Amino acid sequence: MQLVVGVTGHRDFGPDPRAPLRVHAACVRLLDHSRAGAEVVAVSGLAAGADTLFAEAAVGLGLPLWAVVPCAAYAEEFAGPGRERFETLLGLAARVERLPFAGRSDAAYLAAGVWVADVSDRVVAVWDGKPAAGVGGTGDVVAHARATGKPVHVIPVAR
Repeated sequence: MQLVVGVTGHRDFGPDPRAPLRVHAACVRLLDHSRAGAEVVAVSGLAAGADTLFAEAAVGLGLPLWAVVPCAAYAEEFAGPGRERFETLLGLAARVERLPFAGRSDAAYLAAGVWVADVSDRVVAVWDGKPAAGVGGTGDVVAHARATGKPVHVIPVAR
């Protein structure tokens, strides 16, 4: 049986420098636990923060990774080590879905989040529980996932 687990989440986890380590560890535990009785596929938009940590957890566990690229200009979102992490994960992805948006926009990011939720059997949300600050934010993707009946597992973060 295949189980597709997608991620949505914040890019920033607040002032605690240990928060990214806790998020990564929670992703590893969740993905590893999901492997009981299922072939797990991880789905991520590879954005900085939660998406990257989730994707790295999946790759570290040897799980297949599906990536969605919201727009043609998406790589411009990243600089320095973040760009290298993005390019590495994109290169390791077993499937890459490229959405038809040319530039970075709220509509492109919302479409990517919706795509993650729609192809997933369950969604992991690294989230403070608040409504999205802008169109396409974590709160919007969680709302979409829940509206379509997808189970959502929240990894709480304080921002």
